[in-house]
Amino acid sequence: MPKRLAATAAFALPLPVWAHGAVKGVDAFYDGALHLLLTPAAAIALLALGLALGQRGLQAARPALGALALALLVGLCFGAAPGPAAARELLLALAVLAGLSVVLHRPWPPQALAAIAALAGAAAGCVSAPGAATGAVRFGGLLGAFVAALLLSACAAGLVQQARPAWARIGVRVAGSWLTASAVMVLMLVVVRG
Repeated sequence: MPKRLAATAAFALPLPVWAHGAVKGVDAFYDGALHLLLTPAAAIALLALGLALGQRGLQAARPALGALALALLVGLCFGAAPGPAAARELLLALAVLAGLSVVLHRPWPPQALAAIAALAGAAAGCVSAPGAATGAVRFGGLLGAFVAALLLSACAAGLVQQARPAWARIGVRVAGSWLTASAVMVLMLVVVRG
């Protein structure tokens, strides 16, 4: 009983939160990549987008990947222009849209998929831009975030396209449902805390 009480007390204690600071021991490139991957809204949205792109097929998804890259560059260059909170909410809403299309196996038309990718890229760039860094450190962080975002979506798309057996396609839909559920839960927390 005392061990349970101690464990409960340990989890109840408020602890400082590590939120998007520089990762110690890594250079600017990897810090930028990790910053993007450790931002839950961006990671969920880019993964869900990658699954949706893969279901559409890489050939049909090329315009969407191009739109993602271009919008990501714009978002990274302008930093947190629409505000980090608004960009995170947009990313979560886009994750729900992309995830539902994966779950229902109803791929978006190419133009709609490109628009979703562009919005996700711009918002991911806004939440991932390095804050106070300047010069080579800022450039390295921007480059790292750019590469991480594109690799996350493109690799997810490539894996989905290779999913040939029925069980693998079901696994893709299950992954889409988890991403959708995660995005909905976080959005509901935002609405409730409003």
